[in-house]
Amino acid sequence: MAVLSRISALVVALSLASCATAEGSGKQAVQPSDGVVEQTTDKCAAPITYSESNHGVGLLVIRRGATICEKYAAGIDRNTPHALFSGTKGLNGLMAAAAAADGMLSLDEKLSDTLTEWKGDPLKGRMTIRHLLSLSSGLATTGPRAAPGFAEAAAVPGQFPPGDRFAYGPLVFQTFGEVMRRKLKARGLAEDPTGYLARRVLQPIGARVARWGGPTVGPDPNLAAGAQMSAADWAKVGNLMLQPGEARRINLDMNVYEAQAAPQGAYAGYGLSWWLSTPLPAAVREGLDPVARSIDLPQGALAREVPADLVVAAGAGGQRLYVSRSLQLVVVRFADDPALAARFQAAQSNAPQAAVAAVRSAAFSDTQFIKSVMVALQRQ
Repeated sequence: MAVLSRISALVVALSLASCATAEGSGKQAVQPSDGVVEQTTDKCAAPITYSESNHGVGLLVIRRGATICEKYAAGIDRNTPHALFSGTKGLNGLMAAAAAADGMLSLDEKLSDTLTEWKGDPLKGRMTIRHLLSLSSGLATTGPRAAPGFAEAAAVPGQFPPGDRFAYGPLVFQTFGEVMRRKLKARGLAEDPTGYLARRVLQPIGARVARWGGPTVGPDPNLAAGAQMSAADWAKVGNLMLQPGEARRINLDMNVYEAQAAPQGAYAGYGLSWWLSTPLPAAVREGLDPVARSIDLPQGALAREVPADLVVAAGAGGQRLYVSRSLQLVVVRFADDPALAARFQAAQSNAPQAAVAAVRSAAFSDTQFIKSVMVALQRQ
């Protein structure tokens, strides 16, 4: 109990100090520099040790724009692209915020306004973009598996009433890809959704996706798990989530932007394409699929071990982008589990147990990792 009390006090103290600094300075956080800086001092020992003991190969901790900790495995650095896997999903909320600002969509519009073949469907005809991006769509999707093409995803039938259940999987993001493709075409824009994301969101903040890959069984990019980005570039995405001023500067819709970091659907631990650390009792989480249960930040927040305002893009094997406004904190963590590729191939068989194994990291805990990061912040 004494340990928990000290951690709770640390969270409060760091949060208050960060808020005071952010409000008092009126300045935006500095983007991470392009130079390679390796911080391996004793103050960073806790997060580095915890990360590396769970197949970690990259760590970048930035607070108020300053690099606090940074360490990479041999042969890579902050500019080396790395697969985000499902960490890719967080980019969809930012794309939606850009599209809303451009007058292309609203969160509560019916998807059947764009996917006109859905009109009259008793389930899909009621579905909104908010339902889709909060993983509360009701579409017949289970677990992670190879992503279908955009049109194929949009043809999957509804299974549950929209908004009733939280269901994790790539299908909804590929469906969002089809929605965006049709909206871009209707505007006469010769871009696919990834090109639009690059032009409207990533390029203005100096970031890029180095490559769009799989696993996918269709011709379209995998908007659920296909992006590869460097630590420096993913940190810039984190800085965009951290700084509302940055979102205004690049003209994102602020209602959609803020909705990413607040509960939106059937599960309060998820916003719009981002995981949340909403404090939740164990009973709320018992009925969730194993992927959602593996993100243990709601438990950590309930115990006051981690900030309750953390938003997280989480990918298979422990790829993570954490953002906390109260701490003015951005953390990128890359991992390379040697068994991950084989487990992903097994997951494509659609066997439920194999699908679960593809995304879970047996020992890695988000709560324990963030606690180790806060030890480094305390020693700053």
